[in-house]
Amino acid sequence: MEFKSILSRKGNLSYETSEPPFFKDLRLDSLLNMIRREVQGYSVRDFFYTFPGDPADISYRQEIFGEIAEREGLVSSFREFCSLMQASREYKRLSEEAQDGLRRAGYHLEAARAYYDAVTGLCDALEREELSASGFVSLREYARDCHRQMREGGFADALEKALSFYSQICFELTVDDAWITIRERDEMQEDFRDFLRELSDLLGVSDKAPVITDIYDAVNEPSDLESALIDLLKKSNPEIFREILAFYDSYPSFYPEILLTFEKEIPFYIGFYEFYKKTRKMGYDLTIPRIGDECALNGQGVYDLALAWKNGSRGEPVIANDFSYPERPAFFVVTGPNQGGKTTFARAVGQSVYLAKMGLPVNAARLETPFFSNIATHFEREESLQSNSGKLKEEIKRLVPMMNARGNGRRFIILNELFTTATTHDAFYMGKRAMDHFLQNACSGIYVTHIRELADEAARPGQVISLVAQVDEAHENRRTYRILPMKAEGEGYSDSLVEQYKLDYDSVKQRISAKKTACEGKGATL
Repeated sequence: MEFKSILSRKGNLSYETSEPPFFKDLRLDSLLNMIRREVQGYSVRDFFYTFPGDPADISYRQEIFGEIAEREGLVSSFREFCSLMQASREYKRLSEEAQDGLRRAGYHLEAARAYYDAVTGLCDALEREELSASGFVSLREYARDCHRQMREGGFADALEKALSFYSQICFELTVDDAWITIRERDEMQEDFRDFLRELSDLLGVSDKAPVITDIYDAVNEPSDLESALIDLLKKSNPEIFREILAFYDSYPSFYPEILLTFEKEIPFYIGFYEFYKKTRKMGYDLTIPRIGDECALNGQGVYDLALAWKNGSRGEPVIANDFSYPERPAFFVVTGPNQGGKTTFARAVGQSVYLAKMGLPVNAARLETPFFSNIATHFEREESLQSNSGKLKEEIKRLVPMMNARGNGRRFIILNELFTTATTHDAFYMGKRAMDHFLQNACSGIYVTHIRELADEAARPGQVISLVAQVDEAHENRRTYRILPMKAEGEGYSDSLVEQYKLDYDSVKQRISAKKTACEGKGATL
């Protein structure tokens, strides 16, 4: 297979530049920020905004990440490749901005050296490992070809020749109050007689003369002193500068477009690998899922990845849950007490579906999933103060595009606490209509709701599965954050919350009386 891209077999993905609507609902934006910090200097945002084109591309990525996870040395090699390529492109930029022809050629030579070292290092790293992922196999062949063309096409020899002349420039500056003395080293002699140094030694004084070892360091333009040195050295060593200029004329460009694409794309894996490694160190699973049209959606030990990172610094564990869908499209309708983990469960499953579609390890001990065409979410939001419409109208306005979206079939849908400002009857009717619409379009999903009638399995057998957030049997005000399949219960457990936070009538009355007495004692009024 001809190498095109490390993210796609055919290299024909068109990347999204806008954040997907479901990103914030699933807290993927905070996860992406952590990943981006691992690969500063590269923009990987659009790669995480865009799903692979088909299941084959997902498998392509899974193979690649699997081998990266098994061979940490690969990540170090890829980081070194990117570092050298960044240096090379920076030198190339300086070359293009330079006004003087010699400076332009000097920066160009440094760019070529860093580029050649980057390709050589990449080849060596890929040859050292016994890689079987198709993406790495084709990349290895491509890197071999690039390296062979540089050698056989004369690039490597011309570079080596120019650099050998370049390395002959060796001089020393001696600075005193009135003069700057330049002494050139003769490459045929190991040293030369430095009378100033001998005099300093004889008189027992310190010689602090600075030594400049690089004419072309990474600045936009050489200093005036460097420019003066270059002018002097051009007169005494014209053949050296002729070779540098000759290389620039012979090889004005040398970056293959595919290699530049690889440099941009490989940070996608590097960043997620560092995130993956840290998450596992915290004690949480991240595993490669099984994905395909023949799979049902089933998961074990699925947890909210964003919550795990949030709680990690405080040493608080995150509860994981299991779930199992039937083979046909269906909705989990999740009911139960407030603050019982319903939304967290929905978010965790959504995150696992997203990561599976991206071809990456998922936040679960085990997961299998069919190929979903897309993800759509509708989470409860605060009413906009700038809007002239009420919260219910805003919810409907957000829901309609989800229902009318192109490619409506085979999506994963998460509906979280819809229509909370409507009457129970209206919320039930509208919620049922929305869920029926998605089921008719072969979508699966999760509906988190306080309306237990929506969880009636008998009304839509095999298409609705009732899940209930659990409480501790001995302490109703203690949530276990376990989500289990069972018939929706009528209890809202509000009494337990009222009791836990002492919001019952007697407790509130007692606090008001105590406050009133305290105020009267200070001569104030309540």
